[in-house]
Amino acid sequence: MLAISDKREAILAAALELFEERTYAGCAMPLVADRAGVGAGTIYRYFASKEALGNALYQRWKAEMARYLFDGGPSVDEPRAAFGHLWRQLMAFAIDHPRALAFLETHKHAPYLDEDSRVAAIAIDVAAAAFAADLQATGAVRAAPPAELIALVFGAFVGLTKAIDTGAVTVDHDFLTRTEHAVWHLLAA
Repeated sequence: MLAISDKREAILAAALELFEERTYAGCAMPLVADRAGVGAGTIYRYFASKEALGNALYQRWKAEMARYLFDGGPSVDEPRAAFGHLWRQLMAFAIDHPRALAFLETHKHAPYLDEDSRVAAIAIDVAAAAFAADLQATGAVRAAPPAELIALVFGAFVGLTKAIDTGAVTVDHDFLTRTEHAVWHLLAA
């Protein structure tokens, strides 16, 4: 029998799989329960509704993405190294958690997201904008609104992860270095 925290984790893991396989709208809670190996009523001990489950999942993965991106790394006093660290961490998140990345991307404007989920998303945007502004202050990154710079980097990242997923791009030994270098040139002053 699963322990209480294991049941909650099993429900979250099942929801992540099913929301991506069948979409959020196309996934009934009994399917989540079945995939998690729990009774249908058990879900409601942990999550008041499907929306609450979706928000818990969204917030968990936004927090994990933020941890990957902003915990540690070189100081912005070394702008190229700091960017390299961020890029590698972003790619590490995609490699370690491809389903979570897909979920975050497809659900970022979902109508069920509550205020806490929107705040979690905004927190990453604010941290990324501060990072971009700090890099700009060193003179190493071009003058542009930070949101534009973030869009360039994240757009390249999402495009590459989709190309990897479809097999159009192969991750080889030099992939991270090559892509990091190319994306840095989008930003460099």
